[in-house]
Amino acid sequence: MPRLSLTHWILLGFIFGILVGLIFGDLCNSLKPIGDIFIKIWQITILPSVVLSLIAGIGGLKKNDAWSIAARAGLVLLIFWSIGVCIYFSMQMAFPTIEKAFFFSAQSLAETEDLDMVDLFIPSNPFRSLSEGFLPAIVVFCLCLGFALMMDEKSKSIVNSLNIFLSALTRITGFLAKTFPLGVFIITAETFGSMTFEGFLELQVFLTTLAALSILLGLVVLPLLITCITTFGYREIVSAASKAMILGFSTGSEFITLPLITESVRGLFSKEFECEENECGIEKHEPCNENGSANRSANGSSKGPANDQGDCAPNGQGDRRDCSAKHIEEDAKEDAIKSYSKVLVPIAYTFPLLGAFAPFLFILFIAWLYKSPLSLSEQIQLIIVGIPSFFGSSKITVISLLSLMHLPSDAYNIYISSGILRQCFIASLSSMSIFSFSTISIALLTNRYRLEWKRVIFSSAFILLLVLLMIIGLRMGFSQMLGNTYHGSDLITNISFPLDSDGNRANDNIRSKVYLSMDDVRPFDQPSSVNMDNIQQIKKRGFLRVGYNSNCIPFVFFNGKRELVGYDVQMAYELAGFINVSRIEFVPITGDTIASSLNQNLCDIVMSSIMVTSERLNEMIFTDPYISVHMAFVILDEQKRDFLKLENVQKMHRLKIAVLNNTALIEVAPELFPEAEIVRIDSIDDFFAGGIADALFTTAEEGYTMTLQHPFYDVAIFEPNDSFQVMYGYPIAKNSSDTYLMLLNYWLKMEKDYGSLDKKYDYWILGKNIDQSGPRWSVVRNVLHWVK
Repeated sequence: MPRLSLTHWILLGFIFGILVGLIFGDLCNSLKPIGDIFIKIWQITILPSVVLSLIAGIGGLKKNDAWSIAARAGLVLLIFWSIGVCIYFSMQMAFPTIEKAFFFSAQSLAETEDLDMVDLFIPSNPFRSLSEGFLPAIVVFCLCLGFALMMDEKSKSIVNSLNIFLSALTRITGFLAKTFPLGVFIITAETFGSMTFEGFLELQVFLTTLAALSILLGLVVLPLLITCITTFGYREIVSAASKAMILGFSTGSEFITLPLITESVRGLFSKEFECEENECGIEKHEPCNENGSANRSANGSSKGPANDQGDCAPNGQGDRRDCSAKHIEEDAKEDAIKSYSKVLVPIAYTFPLLGAFAPFLFILFIAWLYKSPLSLSEQIQLIIVGIPSFFGSSKITVISLLSLMHLPSDAYNIYISSGILRQCFIASLSSMSIFSFSTISIALLTNRYRLEWKRVIFSSAFILLLVLLMIIGLRMGFSQMLGNTYHGSDLITNISFPLDSDGNRANDNIRSKVYLSMDDVRPFDQPSSVNMDNIQQIKKRGFLRVGYNSNCIPFVFFNGKRELVGYDVQMAYELAGFINVSRIEFVPITGDTIASSLNQNLCDIVMSSIMVTSERLNEMIFTDPYISVHMAFVILDEQKRDFLKLENVQKMHRLKIAVLNNTALIEVAPELFPEAEIVRIDSIDDFFAGGIADALFTTAEEGYTMTLQHPFYDVAIFEPNDSFQVMYGYPIAKNSSDTYLMLLNYWLKMEKDYGSLDKKYDYWILGKNIDQSGPRWSVVRNVLHWVK
């Protein structure tokens, strides 16, 4: 029985990881810390290997050949990078517009910081660049040191020592590679165990786009590029490169294809010397066509047949000495090609070619997936920072670029979980890129290039048409595939109170009555004793009456069952339990009726995301604040970036800003936006009906929950976000007793100290564990019924 290779073990780990994820479902979440350990272990040798390989690779070049290779190969590299940037970034247009929204997240408060391009590219302190992971600066330092060593003949021993260290790191990497199958198994099991069906479909958007892009570049763009610059035809190019591409795809590694690529490049050029010479016995000079006549010359001009017997015909016009000299010249050229192929193929492997650009597509995919598409300036920054970063490992590059583009770091797990399929396409494309780079560079170095502008124009037009058709086809397919996968609004419709440690909900043991109209509410009876404080009145009455406003999602709102739920509603039930009453009544109030409802004995307290303001402090008493929220706009997805900076919004002309009527923001909005028209609305539905205003002025914590029901809208939090925060508190009547206020503040302090406020924040604001549909489907739970 043949032994399985490491690649096959990794493939098995990937397959078994999927199976375990499907079988055990969310039980695999416990594997996440172990997966994080594997990810960190795999990064041990990455940066040292990048540093040593670049320094040793460049320092080991011969000085005489280096500048010639650098000039021509550098030109080819720029061509490859230009093609890669254009095609990779154009593929983001294949990502469809989908319904998607999220709860509020701490990630939303991460302000956009300008990249410090100086620190990123200039290694003023190489050790700091290494510790901070500034790959562009590391690459610049290594290139400078490598060229410096190349210029010194005495540096050979240093380069040899670096190669020894590099070999040691390679052995360490080989040892760590033995953990790849287990690590891939654990990470894949955890990812697929927690991934929803919708998430799986969204992952296919990335993998399908990558597969289509790899086929386009590997089988169309690069072969046509070679035909435009050299004398080779499309079929012989694909035929020569096919073995390396297939091997790279089947193994998921372009490294093991390097010897095969070297031989393929030599074999492609050797056909240029295959023209038989009867008299001289010369078998290698100008290429021949099927009739035996010479093909194109080095500069691309077509040679007609010299005579029926070829240029070196016996007893013909060709001189034997010329033929012998030509033989020597062709042998020298062939030796040069062999020498160049030995140098250029490893160099091409070191440089980031088209396969290395896959992180670009992933970053664009994640930006689309999280509804945070990159602006033009951010895409330019991504290109400038990304390309130098590709000299290192793609894994550490992805981590770095996610951070720089302010995208969720957890997205890295998606990149890892797509590993085996992703790497197959990348390895195949990388093999073709190395082959194409080496072929074109050798053609330039040996003067065997040819540039036909008609072919260039035709090929460019054909590629543009193919890219356009591919983008349209993928976009239509993805739109169809993801058309009915959004269920964010169901989270709000089906939401209820969370279960506590005993499996009970906040409203299980307390009876409630919700008034829909204030006309049905009777004021409290006057207390029998003047000295009876508020707490005694509530206990004697037997119920707590709370004012509410159902427009305050996620603090107070009606779910799909017409149940009054939310952060503040749960707090109200718990307050009733704390005071030890078994009944609670909710009465409707508005911003204008808060003080009157309290002071006229219509309610004991108002719990409905009430903002603490100086005007309100004159009319009522507030408890200590229980939460701080951030001012924000709810706007259409494509307008988000225009509303992030307050000064930019203040300069907008004819801007209409909607504000919920009878809220404290009604007073704040004219002060912040004196040039804008403030549109008062009675319900958030008035804004989402469209046409009434350009933006809704609210808080981020409430706005994100609104977008779950209206996914084509997004939230723009004012920057800097710490300067535009407001506090919520619970108001009580102006004449309330001191003991009542002290009890409420003591209760809030207990809620905070025991973590109850944090749990409510996680559930209602961040949306953690809010999906009431139950655990994700799994075999052990839904088929075998081993787990409840």
